[in-house]
Amino acid sequence: METARELVSFIREMLSQKPSRGLLKVYLVGSILAVLGSVLGLLELVLQPFTADDPEMSSLMIRQDKRKLSEITLRSSAKRTHAF
Repeated sequence: METARELVSFIREMLSQKPSRGLLKVYLVGSILAVLGSVLGLLELVLQPFTADDPEMSSLMIRQDKRKLSEITLRSSAKRTHAF
């Protein structure tokens, strides 16, 4: 509640000084980005428990990574023998 009071007093002070339109746009964009970041942070915090790794999925991904690595190794060794 205290930050809301500070924000209201800041807005009143800013409007009393008659800022330019460009400066108001900069403040508006900054405020929107700050609110968006806060909302995304809260969403991430709320949804984090539901994104736990499935052990079967992680083992499947590890196997796929090993297979890709072995394919790359075979290709590079084939290129080396082909070069000679």
